[in-house]
Amino acid sequence: MSTIAVAGGTGALGRRVIDRALLAGHDLRLLTRDPARIPPDLRGRVTAVTGDARDPAAAAELVRGADTVFSCAGASVMMERGRGWRGFGAVDTPLNLALIEAAAAAGRPRFVYVSVFHTPGMRRLAYVDAHERVVDQLVARDLPHAVVRPTGFFSAVAASYLLLARRGAIPEIGDGSARTNPIGDDDLAAICLAAIGTRDRALTIDAGGPEVLTRRAIAELAFGAAAVPPRFRRVPPWLGRLGATLLRPLHPRIAQFAAFIAAISVTDLVAPAHGTARLSDAFTSCAA
Repeated sequence: MSTIAVAGGTGALGRRVIDRALLAGHDLRLLTRDPARIPPDLRGRVTAVTGDARDPAAAAELVRGADTVFSCAGASVMMERGRGWRGFGAVDTPLNLALIEAAAAAGRPRFVYVSVFHTPGMRRLAYVDAHERVVDQLVARDLPHAVVRPTGFFSAVAASYLLLARRGAIPEIGDGSARTNPIGDDDLAAICLAAIGTRDRALTIDAGGPEVLTRRAIAELAFGAAAVPPRFRRVPPWLGRLGATLLRPLHPRIAQFAAFIAAISVTDLVAPAHGTARLSDAFTSCAA
C-alpha cells in the first residue's frame, strides 16, 4: 500500500479519511501543531509530524516519502468556538500553497484537495477564492491531482443549524426556497479515499448527497431534532450582504463566512449525488 501525508486530519472529515485509509492498509503521516490533539486510538498507528503547514520545513517533512498528499486543512467555520480572526485567504491559501510547493520539490506526489462547490459567480467571495486559489496553483504547477468540491457536509450543517434552533430562531436570508444537497461525512470520506487511489492525472469531483432540500426544509429538520417549534427571523438578502460588509474590520473571518452564507442562502447549489446518508439522521445523531 501507499504512504499518505494528511493535513487537516484532526477535523471531522480528515479523521474519517484517516480511518478508511488505515483500514485499507495505507501508511499515514499526519501533520499537527499539537501532538496531544491526536486521538489516543490513532497514536502508534500514524506517524505524527509536528508543525504548521505554512512553515516550509514542516510542509517538507510531512510530504517527504509520501505517494499522496491529502489536504482538507483550513480555518474553522465553526465560529462559536472562537477560533481565530484571520480571513480564509490568510490561513487556507498559504498553508495549502506551502504543501503544494513541498510536494513539487519532493518527487511530485499526487495531491488531493478538498475545496467547495460553487457557481462561477461565487468566485468573488473570499471564502471560495481562498480555496480556488489553491486549485489554480495545483493546475499551474502541473501536479497530478484531484479536487473534491462538496456542497457542504453533515457535521458542519447539523451543528450550525442545531445551535441556532436551540437559541430560539434560525435566520432565513431570502425566502428559504434555494435548494442544495449536503453530503454525509462518511460518504464524502469515501469519495476522498477513492480520489486518493485513482491514477487520473487531473480529476475533479463535485459532490452532493442524495437528498435535494430547500434551506427552509433543512432548518425545519433542525427544529424537529431540537424538539422546539420552528421560528425564523427573515433577513432580506441585501441586509445579509450589508451585515457581512460591516463585519470586515471587526472580524475578517466571520465577515467572509457571513458573505458566503448570504450568497448560498439565495442560490441553488445542487451537485451530482453520491452516497446514501440522510441529513435527518445526522440531525438526530447530533441532537443526541
